[in-house]
Parts: sequence; C-alpha cells; structure tokens
Amino acid sequence: MSAKKWLTTLYCLLLAFLVVTGALVVWIDPFFHYHGPVGGFYYQLGDQRSQNDGITRHFDYDAVITGTSMAENFRTSEFDALFGTHAVKLPYPGATYKEINDNLEKALDTHPDVTYVLRPLDLTHLIEDASAMRTDMGDYPDYLYDNNILNDVKYLYNSTVLFEYAAPMLAKRALGEEGGITPFDDYSWSGDDEYSAEKALEGKTSFVPARSQPGLTEEEKQMVEDNIEANVVRTAREHPKTIFLYYFAPYSAAYYGKCMEDGTFEKLEEAEQLATKAILACDNIRLFLFSSDTDTTMNLANYKDMGHYSPEVSSLVLERLHLAVTGEEASLYEMTRESADDLLTREREIYESFDFNSLVAE
Repeated sequence: MSAKKWLTTLYCLLLAFLVVTGALVVWIDPFFHYHGPVGGFYYQLGDQRSQNDGITRHFDYDAVITGTSMAENFRTSEFDALFGTHAVKLPYPGATYKEINDNLEKALDTHPDVTYVLRPLDLTHLIEDASAMRTDMGDYPDYLYDNNILNDVKYLYNSTVLFEYAAPMLAKRALGEEGGITPFDDYSWSGDDEYSAEKALEGKTSFVPARSQPGLTEEEKQMVEDNIEANVVRTAREHPKTIFLYYFAPYSAAYYGKCMEDGTFEKLEEAEQLATKAILACDNIRLFLFSSDTDTTMNLANYKDMGHYSPEVSSLVLERLHLAVTGEEASLYEMTRESADDLLTREREIYESFDFNSLVAE
C-alpha cells in the first residue's frame, strides 16, 4: 500500500471512529443534552452540574425541588403525595443564589405550567454578589448549558462521558439488564450519612463568643438586596401563577454558636431581615423560618455537621409547608408581613441568650 493510500485509509478510519463515537453519545445521551432517557438504558443520576440542565429541559414535570445540598434529602415522592404534583429534584451542592436561579429560570421558561417550586435559602450565601459563582469547585460544563453546537465536541468526545457513562450503559443493555433511571428520591441522597452530635460539633469542645458583633456595612446591605432581587424575587414576579415555597434553611444551634464565635451573628440577623422584607413584597412567595423550632435545631442528632439536616427534618419541613399551603393548620413558622418581625425577633432572642456550651456538655 502506498503512503497516500495508507494515510487516506487512516483518515477514513479516524473519521468513522469519530462519527460512531459521537453518534453513540448522541443516542444514549447520559447527560440529557439532546433528549430525555432512551428506553432500554439505565441512567445513573449523580453528576448534578452536568445532568441538571438536561433534566430541566427534557423531562416532564410540573413542580421543582431545587437548592444547595440543603435540598438533597427531599423525596419527590413525598412532595408529590402531599401536593399532587409530578416533581423533579435539581440540587446544586455549594451553589450560589445565581447558579440555582439560572437553572430555575430555565425550568420555568421551558415548563410554564410549573405549579410549585420548593427551595431552601441558604443564609451562608445571602451576603454575596448577585452574579457570584463558585470558582473553587472545578470548571462549569458551560458547553452543556448553551446553544452553541460547536462546543458540543467537549461532550461528544469526553472521556468521562464515554467510559464512565455511555460504555457501561451500552454494556448493561447488551447483557439484558433492565433500563430506567435513578429515582429522584435517591438523586444526591445523603441520608445514609451519619447524623449525630459528634458530627454536628465537628470536634468542637467549647464556644467562646466574640466580644464584638458588628452589623452589615452599607456595601453588604446593598449586596443582600441586589442578590435577593436578582436571584429570588424577580423570577417569582415574572411567574405569578407559580407558588414559590421558600424557607431559610434550619441550621443547627451549633451553627449559630459558631456565628457568635466568629462575630458574624449580627450580620446574619440583619441580612436575614433585609432578605425577608424584599421577599415578602412578592405575593406568590410563601416564606418560612424554622430556626425557632428548638426541638429540631438543638437536637444535634438531626445533623451531620453544623448545617446539614437529616431526611427526617426534610420530611418535617414538607409536612409543615403542606399544612400551611392547604390551610389545614395555622403555621407557627410562616413569615408574613404581619408575623415576620416576631419570628425574627424570636430567633434573635433564642440564640443571643442560649448557652452554646450546653451543646458540648451533652
């Protein structure tokens, strides 16, 4: 064979390999970039930042559960049973308000009949720039989020997609294994982790509150207001038929002790107050605050660290939200224009006077 024919053959084989490989990824599409699940394949859900966008665009649903890792232990089956919906869960561990809201806007744009959105609001991300994104968690797969077909090569010829997703899925199908998809109850589930006082305290043996608890600066106040307007309120305002069930995540009492120790408690309280005022101006947001439920927050067996609560707490949150929405029971935890100040004052009084070292003594 001449050199020219050899090179031509090599190029043809290479081209054929690329075409077949790309076609395989498009057909199976483990990250749902082009379409929803294909029958006969089992889709393992686990890579949130790569799979959530495709789920958002290509799945059928009429309710959304989203948020940071504070949303991971919700069961969509429980939510559906209570609210009569067909929900998807789209968690973004460690995400800023912007990342979560960007995806939520896409969900509402592609599914205008969404009736409910459930989302915990993290106090830890309140005092942040409205456009902030996490840059310390690796590169974002932007090629999965945009409509630029040219950068799809990063997906079609991605070693992780090919060898950790597509090839195993193809092999399992060839072996006759049943197709399907990870249930959303199990997606990002962390309920099997250890929840205990030892884990919640993170090795702390005492709490020593800082002498000074400075409040928010004017710049920080503006930051909170801009963050809430851009990434919470505006989206709800633009979708008035959707009910947004939002709540400030019920961190453990140990978290507030750490804030006292760091001198950030006053900032936290002021930021929460500013956010609450802005959120309650939007009539289709139902906002809740569970920090005064000391049976939960002071029982460190409910936590795996100072912030992350157990599946049982997530279920309790769902039950309380449902009772409030249906009007079956007056809510002790819903923040309205009339009740918000009292609830925030109650939170402040509980944790300003609490002996956090009693948590360590236990």
